[in-house]
Amino acid sequence: MKTFALILAGGQGERMGGADKGLALWRDKPLIDHVIEAVSPQVEHIAISANRNLEEYARRSAHIFADSRQWQHLGPLAALCTAANDLQIAAADWLLVVPCNMPALPADLVAKFETVSKRTPLCNAFYVETPVTPHHNVMYIRPQILQSTVPYLYSGMKTLSGWLHQQRARTVHFGLEDVFFSCDTSEDLRARPL
Repeated sequence: MKTFALILAGGQGERMGGADKGLALWRDKPLIDHVIEAVSPQVEHIAISANRNLEEYARRSAHIFADSRQWQHLGPLAALCTAANDLQIAAADWLLVVPCNMPALPADLVAKFETVSKRTPLCNAFYVETPVTPHHNVMYIRPQILQSTVPYLYSGMKTLSGWLHQQRARTVHFGLEDVFFSCDTSEDLRARPL
C-alpha cells in the first residue's frame, strides 16, 4: 500500500493579512515544516500545492505544483483538480490531503485512516471528525477520484464538504480536537502556547 501526502499551501492568506500561511512562523518554525515533520514518517512521498514562494517550498519537496490557470483562486479544490492530472500522485494507492497550517497533526493519522479503509473497502474517501467538528480538509482518498473534482468545480460548487459528500466519504473519529487546530490568523499564531 503506497500512501502519499499532498500538503495544501496555495491559499491567498487573506485572514493572515495576505501572508503565505505555510511560511508563517509557529514555535519559531514555518507552519509547513511542522506539518511535514508530522506526516513524513507516515507516508512514502510528499507533494506540495503552492501558488507563490515556489523556490522556498521546493527546498522541502521536489514535488511542487501550482494550481492550473483555469482553477486559480478557487480554493483547495483547485489544488485537487490540478492533482488529478499528476502522474506521481496517480501512482499512489491512497492520498493523505492536509492543509499547511495544522502544525500538530497526530502521529497515528494515516494508521487510523488505513484501519477504517480496510474495514470499508468499497469506500474511496474519508475525512476527520472530532467531538467538536468535522475537518473536511484532512482527508484520505483514492487518487483516482480526483478526476471528479473537475466537473464538480465546473458545476459551480466549491466546497470540500460538498465534494466529499458526493463521493460518499466516511468520517474517521479522533478523540482530540487540539491536534487539528489550524493557524488561520496572526492571532492564532500568537495564541498557541510555546
